[in-house]
Amino acid sequence: MRFIVILFASLFLSLFVTAQTNTSTSAPDTLAPYQKKPTIPPFRIQTPDSSWFSKVNLKDKKPTLILYFSPDCGHCQLETEEVISKMKDLSNLQIVMVTSRPFQDMVNFADHYKINRFPSIKIGTDPSRMVTQFYAVKFTPFSALYDKNGQLVKAYEKGIDMPELISLIK
Repeated sequence: MRFIVILFASLFLSLFVTAQTNTSTSAPDTLAPYQKKPTIPPFRIQTPDSSWFSKVNLKDKKPTLILYFSPDCGHCQLETEEVISKMKDLSNLQIVMVTSRPFQDMVNFADHYKINRFPSIKIGTDPSRMVTQFYAVKFTPFSALYDKNGQLVKAYEKGIDMPELISLIK
């Protein structure tokens, strides 16, 4: 009798363990959308003057940097200062700065750094969070560099390596 109870207990336990085990041999899909589709996403941002700027407004045949930031992020502020200080080296690059923070936070940030003095920089808020989702942003700042044909060259998940960026766009 004891043997039968142990046998049934073992059988029940093995069924329970098997039911909890993923027997699938395929690896889970962990790639972010930008890694699956390495082209500039169809973003749409609201700029400080309340107009909209999107992928269709980008200049053709010009490299593009999508820079996702948060106005209250210290690293984002430092990266913005570095980008501004290197604008001569980045003159052939169009830069799109995107945040999902409230509109007024973005406006204050743009005013503080006087972004409007740089025609090659567009800044705006993404209320739909499309950019955040497309890049699966975990940390800010996050940047993605695209070549003149709109193909991904490099993603910077924890801030731009400025010397490398400058060499990639020359």
